[in-house]
Parts: sequence; structure tokens; C-alpha cells
Amino acid sequence: MTEKIRIILVDDHAVVRLGLKSYFATTPDIEVIGEASNGYDAIQVAQNLLPDVILMDLLMPDMDGVEATRQIKAKSPNTEVIVLTSYHEDENIFPAIRAGALSYLLKDIDPDDLSNAIRLAARKEAVLNPRVASRLMQEVRGGRRAEDYNPLNELTDREMEVLQEIASGKSNAEIASTLFISEKTVKTHITNILAKLHLSDRTQAAVLAWQSGVVRRRESE
Repeated sequence: MTEKIRIILVDDHAVVRLGLKSYFATTPDIEVIGEASNGYDAIQVAQNLLPDVILMDLLMPDMDGVEATRQIKAKSPNTEVIVLTSYHEDENIFPAIRAGALSYLLKDIDPDDLSNAIRLAARKEAVLNPRVASRLMQEVRGGRRAEDYNPLNELTDREMEVLQEIASGKSNAEIASTLFISEKTVKTHITNILAKLHLSDRTQAAVLAWQSGVVRRRESE
């Protein structure tokens, strides 16, 4: 008997995970061994179970799919990540691919095609949604100049808010109070910000924010 492909489902919507799990229960060569509702939990589950493939949503609370993918690939290089999302904009595609995602699919995919993508991922073969493939091809052909790339564009709206507060000199507790979130969530956002901007500490992040006009833009609004 062929060994089953072991997968983890990562999506903040329980109904999506349930639907996928129900479908894969009818697929004899694919087994769902775990699930998570955010990027932080995904890292823990992946580290404990070492799946062959992860189906990863992008926009989730606490930690997004891009940062989760980056950390999972660093800790478990043999685990392949398939992004399964509703978004096909550049600001989602390029960070996910750079973070180590093998494939990028949209949630309107046919279930059988999704199963085939998982089988290919288990063999280290990528599958891209046609719209995503077109954008990547434009990138390879020079459709977007390197000097136009701005790492701040990789930040979510909430991460940008946290960065603005960091640049204003606020502590984690003050940021949490201002944005009505927990200090733990603030710390998670800061970790994501530093990783996405390739910085080592919040001081560097504050300097980058001032140099890029992030704080001045907010104050002039």
C-alpha cells in the first residue's frame, strides 16, 4: 500500500477547514493529520507533526500565512507549503513565494485539482494559479523594476499601524492600549515586521519608518 501524503490545514475559518477535511476523508492517498487557525499555531503543529504538505491561508489573526511559511520552512525544510487563498494581488503573491511557498492557488480551485496539487507538492513540484503564474512571469521578464520594490508593502495594515506606533516611541503596552489589542499580539506583530523588513530590532524599524515617511504620512492625514 502506498504511504499516504500527510497534510495540515491552516485557515482561520473553521468551516473552510471542515469542508477540506471532509473532502480529503474521501481521498485515499491524502491524510489530514492536523489543523490550525492562525500562523502561530501552524508553526507549533508543523513542528510537532512534520507534515509532507501544508495548505496555508494568508490573512489570519496573530500571525499571517507569509510569516508562518517563512518560519515553517526554516524549521522543517522538507515540508512543502501550498498557499490556498482568495487573494491574487502582488502584495500577497511575491512575499509568499519569497517566504518559501511552493505553490500558490486560489480557493475557487476544483477539489480534484487541489488534490493533484498536493500530490505534486509531495514530489516537490509546483502548481500556480494561471493569474498568479502570469504575474510571476511578468516579474521574471522585468515587468517590475527592482528599484520599485518597497519592503514596507509586505506589511499588513495592522502591522503598518504597529510600525507607526513603534516609530512614535511607544512601548508594547502603550501600543496595545492605543490599538485595543493584547501585548502578546503586539509582540507577534513586531516579530512579523522585523522578519518581513529583514531587521534585527525595533530601533532599526523606527529608523526605517521615519526614513520612509511612514510617520509623517500618518501625521499629515
